[in-house]
Amino acid sequence: MAMADLWDAPIEATSAHDVAGTLALYMLQRDRLAAARASLPPDARSALDALVAAHGRMPAAAFERRFGSIRPMGPGRLERERPWQSPANAAEQLWYHGFIFRAFDRLSGAPTEVVFVPGDMLALLDAEPHAPQEEFTASQAQTSDLRPSKCLDDVVTLLCFIRNHEVRTKAGDAWDAASRRAVAPMLRDPDGAIKNEPNGRFAFLTHLLARLGWTRPEQGRLRLTPQPVAQWLRSAPDAQRDALFTAWLNDPEWNDLAHVDGLALEMTHTWSSDPARARKAIVSLWGKWRAERGATTRSAYAASPAPFPEQSLVADFVAYVHQHAPDFARPDGRYDTWHVRDARTGEFLHGFENWERVEGALIRYIIEKPLRWLSDSDEAAPDPPTPPFQVTADGRIIVARHLRYERFQVARVADWIETRADAYAYRLSPRSLDRARAQGIRAGRVIEFLEQTGGQTLSAGLRRALLRWEERGAELRLETMVILRAQDGATMDALLRLPQMRRLVAERLAPHCIAIRPRDVEAARTVIAESGLLVDASQSSGC
Repeated sequence: MAMADLWDAPIEATSAHDVAGTLALYMLQRDRLAAARASLPPDARSALDALVAAHGRMPAAAFERRFGSIRPMGPGRLERERPWQSPANAAEQLWYHGFIFRAFDRLSGAPTEVVFVPGDMLALLDAEPHAPQEEFTASQAQTSDLRPSKCLDDVVTLLCFIRNHEVRTKAGDAWDAASRRAVAPMLRDPDGAIKNEPNGRFAFLTHLLARLGWTRPEQGRLRLTPQPVAQWLRSAPDAQRDALFTAWLNDPEWNDLAHVDGLALEMTHTWSSDPARARKAIVSLWGKWRAERGATTRSAYAASPAPFPEQSLVADFVAYVHQHAPDFARPDGRYDTWHVRDARTGEFLHGFENWERVEGALIRYIIEKPLRWLSDSDEAAPDPPTPPFQVTADGRIIVARHLRYERFQVARVADWIETRADAYAYRLSPRSLDRARAQGIRAGRVIEFLEQTGGQTLSAGLRRALLRWEERGAELRLETMVILRAQDGATMDALLRLPQMRRLVAERLAPHCIAIRPRDVEAARTVIAESGLLVDASQSSGC
């Protein structure tokens, strides 16, 4: 009856079977279910939203890592402690409210314990709008850590881009080429973005976002899960770093060995490895080895003081592992079960004699790539600008790197124009404001956010322009064009009789003057030359 009390359900049945049936009917009424969901604490609501986004089920271990475990209790302990009155975490909140259950399911072919939302309840929850709608507010968190971090910067940039652009996905949720080309200039380290290299930093970070449950494919487009993203953006920098690091450390899906340059894995269905176990072993040994050497670290997982360790230092660590814990990835001590080839020669790398080429390469990859990417501080970056959030009279917004939540909000209403060493620059435009309006953000809300975050009133002209845009839309358009002038209108008329030329004309400005887009200049030159005319390229562009 404890669950009935939590739902305020008037149950009069006496048998357990009748109580369960009556309570289920009560809980599955749409209005009551929505009210119960809304009444959950924020962490429990986020956990439920994550389960719904994952189609109603999640491996128990993954769910418990993120939202806590449910304490095992027999009847006597339940009666004594009444855990539903003071649940220990989000998982217990959902458990005692009847939102989640546990069972075994076959995931990846093996029986795996899962946490799931019952199907009839899931159908109602999934049909509801994912409330509440994203807030557009200034951050209330106090940012005390101003250390520049390439990793945190680029994670925020990726989140901004996904939130505000049509990122199309392909097999394996890979980004489409146009989106990768567009986001690459915004990143501080675009390694692997343009060519979509599976072993590059871009693939690693985008996988990490999916692993955290922050992104999901939906009808061929990548979308954000708002609640956990907003929670992460509002958290302290150390908590942000820890969230990314922990997600990678415990991720069984990212097989580090498969991303080692020079190795090729064969017949993976016939042998098994545990990527998370091997990864944790290396990270633990790395910390122990550094402590023995008297090295200082900035955090629990920091790889090294800047600059990052030289290859000779990593080689020393590989030798240390080979001596003290060679079986970190193969606890059974067998070196004849994995099918790993040298990608260049095709040679199978069996036997302990190939430890350096397999395990050694894996260690170097973990230290020099994921661990470095996650702890890479930008030591050469200048101090943050003063003030850290500026709005200029012409609509430019300068946001210091450490204001990550604020930058995410700015990107919803303004277009990126530059990634600077100390900050990011954006610009308000009719296009960006149209995007904001599509998200339910009105001009008055934009003004309030900019003034509250910047700590000063907007210029009268910019404020007036924002309000006027909301009333009338875009009234002016600024474009870059190349002007082609003829000696007279008759010459221009003759030129425009050519179909190839007419297709290149953006606008006829005067009888003897047309505008051509910059990308069409060379094509226009070719058409004009073939017509028997020569073009004099000058610096003047007047008509």
